[in-house]
Amino acid sequence: MKLSSPREPFLHHLQLAASVCPTRSPRPILQDVLFEAHEGSLDLLATDGEVSLRSRLIDERIHGEGRAALPAATLVSAVRALSSDEIQIDQKAAYHELTSGPAQFKLHGDDPELFPTIPTVDTKTAVQVPAREFVALCNRTMFAAAKEMGRYAFNGVLIEVDPGEITLVATDGRRLSMAKLEMQTGIQERTSRILPIKGLVQLMRAATEAGDDDKISIGLLENQVAFALPQTEIVAQLVEGEFPDFRAVLPKETDAPKHVDMDREELVNAIRRAAVTAGDGARSIELSFGKGTLQVSSRQEGLGEARSEMPVAYEGEDVGIRFNPEFLGEYLKTLPAGSVSFRFKDRESAGYFQSSGADMYVVMPITS
Repeated sequence: MKLSSPREPFLHHLQLAASVCPTRSPRPILQDVLFEAHEGSLDLLATDGEVSLRSRLIDERIHGEGRAALPAATLVSAVRALSSDEIQIDQKAAYHELTSGPAQFKLHGDDPELFPTIPTVDTKTAVQVPAREFVALCNRTMFAAAKEMGRYAFNGVLIEVDPGEITLVATDGRRLSMAKLEMQTGIQERTSRILPIKGLVQLMRAATEAGDDDKISIGLLENQVAFALPQTEIVAQLVEGEFPDFRAVLPKETDAPKHVDMDREELVNAIRRAAVTAGDGARSIELSFGKGTLQVSSRQEGLGEARSEMPVAYEGEDVGIRFNPEFLGEYLKTLPAGSVSFRFKDRESAGYFQSSGADMYVVMPITS
C-alpha cells in the first residue's frame, strides 16, 4: 500500500477504529486495523470478533491505493507522536514505512488477506433515527445495565421499535432505566432485540460529531444489529437471552402516591457531599423528606458523617429512604438542568424518578 493523507482526520478515524481492537487476542490479526486506500478516500476497518467497525475518511488530499493490516495500538502512538500536517505510509518488502516531515517509523504488519470479512450495512430496510436523539436515549439507559458478566440479557439494552416510538430499557435487577423517542418508524408491528453495551459505546463514539440533521440507520437482524452513520458503520452481535418483562415492574402512580419535585443540580451536589462519608463497602445515603425540606445525609462508623438540606415542596409525613449513591448519581448526570420528579410509597418500596413523561428510572431502596 502507498498512502498520503492529512494527519488530523487520519488520526481521528484511526482512533475510532482502534478503540474496537482488543489489546490481547489469540488471533493477532484482530489487533490490527485494516486500511483500504483509494484516491480521495480511505476505509479503516476493525473488529474484535463481536463488534465490527468500518470508518470512511473522504478527503481530496488522500492519495494512493492498496490494502494493509497494521497494529492499531502502535500506529496510534506513532501518529500521535508526529507533528507534521501530512503523513505517508509506504509498504516495503518486510515492513511499512510511516513518515511525516523529518520523522520516520518502520512498522511490521500482517497479511491483509487474513483479516476477517466485515459485513456492510444495508440501509434500505433500516429504521432512520435522528442521531443526537438516539444517542441521548442510550445515555439515559445503558448505565443501568448489569456490570457483572454472565447475567446474559441484563448485560445489554433492550430496544423495542414500534410503529410510533422507539424504547430503550436497561436493568441490573436493582434498578431500571427506560427512555422513549416518539417518531414514525415505518414498521408495521413491534420488534425487539437486546443490544450489546460494547456496540452502543462504539456508536456513541462515532456519533460525537453528528450534526442536527444526521441520521442513524438501525438494522435489527436475526443475530446482529447494524448501525450506519454518514461515515461509519458498526455491526455487533446481539445479546442472547430473554429480557425480563419490564412493563410488569414499572410502578404506577397509585403504587407511589407521594410526589416531590427537586432541583437536579442541588440534588446532585447534595448526593456528592453525602457520598464522601458513605464508606467503601455497602455504600448508602439517606434522603429524608420532611415538610418543605429534603435532607441528604450519610454516616459511616469510624469515618464520619455528612448532611445537606435543600428546600422542596413536600407536605407528606416524614420519611427517610436509603439508596446507593452511585445509583442516583449515574442517573442524575444524564439529565439536563432543571427539576426532577420523584415518586415513592415508603422506605421499603421501589420509587421512581422522571425528568419527562416518556422517561422513567425505577430504583430499589436499601432496606437492610
